[in-house]
Amino acid sequence: MRVKKVLLWFVGVILLFTAPLSFAQEMKDQLFVIHEEVVKVDMIGQYEKTSVEWVQIMHDAGLDISQIQASQRDDFHYYYLIPISKYADIDGIFPKFQEAIKKIDKDKWSKFSAENDQTIETNKEFVARISSDLSYEPKEPRLKQDEAKFIHWIFFNYKLEKRKEVMEVLKEWKKLYEDKNISHGYTIWLMDMGMDNNMIALTEVAKDGIDFYQTMEEIDKKVQQEEQKLWAKLSPLLMNMEQKYGKLRPDLSYYKK
Repeated sequence: MRVKKVLLWFVGVILLFTAPLSFAQEMKDQLFVIHEEVVKVDMIGQYEKTSVEWVQIMHDAGLDISQIQASQRDDFHYYYLIPISKYADIDGIFPKFQEAIKKIDKDKWSKFSAENDQTIETNKEFVARISSDLSYEPKEPRLKQDEAKFIHWIFFNYKLEKRKEVMEVLKEWKKLYEDKNISHGYTIWLMDMGMDNNMIALTEVAKDGIDFYQTMEEIDKKVQQEEQKLWAKLSPLLMNMEQKYGKLRPDLSYYKK
């Protein structure tokens, strides 16, 4: 979504998030349990080392979770996403980690935990949901899935009493992209539990920073006037906004073998 020049502020909260699950599949609502870690700046090297080790340790222990998708913001926030089909699935996640840890040598796990834990400033969990009604998935995406490495996040908090109006504007924005056949998609995330319920996040991906800004310029040429009108509708409904940049981290992601 092109909101360039007007989006240089917001609340310093987190939201993960990576790109849509698949460029080929039709988008649908999807719940995620999200674990966020904020890393100590002076210990980023050790955090990266132990995070790579964690993936191998969990493979060796046979962690019974299908996938954990990792992404990283440039301000040392790391997100780990576990897709779930329903809220009841949350109760089963922790026991699966416990079962895996039981299979690991106690001294090895104790040493690893001490090395990893000291690198983290804080962490939290929350539940977010991809909204298929508000997200835009182009019929012919400009990128192949393996080309998406760069992530742009936009977070915004809206006035709670204006929720209906906010959703209506976002639907208009999606329709604009559909009508103009924009080949660049974006994903809208709604907070379901554990975060401010008036927060929305938008994610979009690119090959790299240069590709992202060039793409934004191309979109501007097609929809700049219409987006300015939509922004005039949306901005009075918002409390604050923030933009963040980062990347997907397949090396820190876990996929059950």
